[in-house]
Amino acid sequence: MARKSRRSAAGFVVAAACLAGGPGDALAQAPSGPPPAAAAAVPGISYDTRFVVDGGDAAVEKIARDTSSLQTLQKDAPPGPPGLVGRAKADIERIAAALAATGRYAATVDVTVAGVPVTSASAADAAQRARRPVPVVVRVRPGPVFTLGRVRIESLDSGSGKAASLEPRKVGLVPGQPAPSTAIFSAESRIVDELRDDGYPFAAVKGRDVVADHSRHHLDVTIKVAAGPRAPFGNVTVTGTREVDPAVVLGRVPFRPGERYSPKKIAELRTELAKLDVFSSIRIREATAPDAQGRVPVAIEVEEKKFRYVGAGVKYDTIDGASVNAFWGHRNLFGGAEKLRIDAGASRLITNKPRDYEYGLKAHFEKPGIWTGFDDLLVDLEAMRERPDAYHRDGVRGAAAIRRRLTSELSIQAGVEVEASTIRDTFGEKDYLLAGVPLLATFDSTDSALDPAKGIRATLSAAPYYNFQGDTKSLNIFKGQVSSYLSFDEAHRFILAGKIGVGSIVGPKDLADVPANRRFFAGGGGSIRGFAYQSASPYCTPIVPRPKHALKCDDDTPIGGRSLLEASIEARIKVTDTIGIVPFVDAGAAFDKTYPDFSENIRVGAGVGLRYYTAIGPIRVDVATPVVGRSKNDSRVALYIGIGQAF
Repeated sequence: MARKSRRSAAGFVVAAACLAGGPGDALAQAPSGPPPAAAAAVPGISYDTRFVVDGGDAAVEKIARDTSSLQTLQKDAPPGPPGLVGRAKADIERIAAALAATGRYAATVDVTVAGVPVTSASAADAAQRARRPVPVVVRVRPGPVFTLGRVRIESLDSGSGKAASLEPRKVGLVPGQPAPSTAIFSAESRIVDELRDDGYPFAAVKGRDVVADHSRHHLDVTIKVAAGPRAPFGNVTVTGTREVDPAVVLGRVPFRPGERYSPKKIAELRTELAKLDVFSSIRIREATAPDAQGRVPVAIEVEEKKFRYVGAGVKYDTIDGASVNAFWGHRNLFGGAEKLRIDAGASRLITNKPRDYEYGLKAHFEKPGIWTGFDDLLVDLEAMRERPDAYHRDGVRGAAAIRRRLTSELSIQAGVEVEASTIRDTFGEKDYLLAGVPLLATFDSTDSALDPAKGIRATLSAAPYYNFQGDTKSLNIFKGQVSSYLSFDEAHRFILAGKIGVGSIVGPKDLADVPANRRFFAGGGGSIRGFAYQSASPYCTPIVPRPKHALKCDDDTPIGGRSLLEASIEARIKVTDTIGIVPFVDAGAAFDKTYPDFSENIRVGAGVGLRYYTAIGPIRVDVATPVVGRSKNDSRVALYIGIGQAF
């Protein structure tokens, strides 16, 4: 008769570990509370651990070493022989459980201290008499990897129940495939997720029967599931607000009482509340049972963060010189999560003459929920003095817009903008007074702002302006960009990312009629890597006679274009959990004509990047070189450093 062992729901991994080597309960027997003073004086007992794996399987040995507390705590010597024996006994269960997680349910683990099994009553005495360091041997007999046999999902609901209709294959349990315990736990999570996505908020796995057939190395699994009732959302309550109006929080709730329950809506709610930027802690609790109306009440618990903040920064580079900036902000100006931030800065200092210094002062105000909970008012005011290589600009700008979130992925924005400026470039000096109605649509289905692994990110803008000064009155600026991300594995270790962007300025018949700050420029770290900043753009052609007050015009002066085309593709490859390499190719240019003219030079840059992944996002270092279209203004090698992916 085939030898079989049965595991209960609560003790699946523990039972597997007991099969492998028996429980080690020395830690459970240790007295609680602080140790006596005399114990503190007992010197530690040093030991040396050796691992022996039958069959010499390196992967099994690595599992044993990584799991073993004898190995990880070897430099932290236990206070005496009993402590060493207790640590060794605990390793029997730890290592066996880790092997069960890989499907090795017949594995056995034996540990000896000074040649004596740790399960022996004389093990501590042997450790006391042994030379130092005490020799400890961990021997592992891994046994075969079990495969799945019969798999069944059993519904505990009345009738057949919703859970009974779930296919084991759809949750990752396929007969004949390896049967690691992790696969079974993962399948249970998927079962619950499937039911919750289908409107069963109280779905839960209530137990499992696991039978190991040691003669055939099969594992028969029965998962017991209770879907519970299908229930809609109930009332939403808010606690923890002190200075923030709770109505602002309720306005961000993306569902109404009576709507079908969806865990995606709960996740969406958390994201929307985080965007308010007034809470240091957000906790969303779903009721564990339906209310009197058969609904799922939801409780939002928040903690407010400090609302006022201030900061400053200083930086220096050899090209543009030094820059300083300072800012002040308030996250809850009037109690409705209104944001106000004021920035002031100066740049191009030290390395440039005072007449080429740049200054800026701007204020940004944002009021959420101006009409509905998902309509936000945005106001910007700005005064600037700019001195880039392509132009000089002095002016003021004001804009107001309403942003409406249509879905969790799609939002639209419309507003008005007024700008008055004096711009001096290679075409001379002109005054502009622009009034426009900028429109913007944004779509984002990616899974991360700084390091997306899947999804699409797209923006499309149309900004018609009327110029009250100058011969050309109409100025219409259109821009669009789409980025896509494709992951080839669940761990996101290989991701293919691509981006394409286009732009066009319609109305002016000549480039000189387009304000220099509104023209398109290409080249640099955020555009076409490998090329100098703005160098992948049209350059100045001397005008005879030279216009009054015109800036210097030569083939080193980029003047921008009326259209733009940019494209990038890169492979993001994780070598380890924290290190990645990214080969990439960028291409494109800015063009003099209204629409991209492919008869002009398309620049192509290529390179490779290094990524160091941190909790806040990847640190990016890219090295690129011009491949096609390099000019004398471009170095052979360019280096870029930043936080987050390139796009």
